This record gives sequence, C-alpha cells and structure tokens, in this order.
Amino acid sequence: MRVTVRYFASIREEVGLEREEVEVQEGSTVRDLLEALREARPELRGRRKLLVAVNGVRSGPERRLREGDIVALLPSVSGG
Repeated sequence: MRVTVRYFASIREEVGLEREEVEVQEGSTVRDLLEALREARPELRGRRKLLVAVNGVRSGPERRLREGDIVALLPSVSGG
C-alpha cells in the first residue's frame, strides 16, 4: 500500500524533498515506516525524536497506517 510522506522545516532541507510516495506493507505502523525511511535516507538516522502526524492528527509509533494516509514528519521542538 502507498502512503504520502511530507517533510517539514529542517527535515525537508536535509532530505531535499517536500513529499514522496512510499510503499509499505499492509498492517504497517508509524514505527515501521520510520524504520524504513531511516534505512532509505541516511540523513534521518540521527533524528530519533520526530513529531509525526497522520492525516493531520499527531500519532504515536503504534498507529497503523492505511492506504492513502498522509504522514507528516516535523522536527521535535525543544526550548524553555
């Protein structure tokens, strides 16, 4: 099944893409997708903390993906 991954802010700059279509297996989770992206894109390997939204809703690693989902990857925000 295919999902769209959208990259934002510094992640977009590092990856060099605004979005891409990614093929994942049926039943894949956000965690599975992130592992596959880190394997395919070395620039993501150092980013252990990412904010992830699926179809506009912040989502955790166990969220199951469905055909056509839009997954947004944003850098985690820190500060105080």
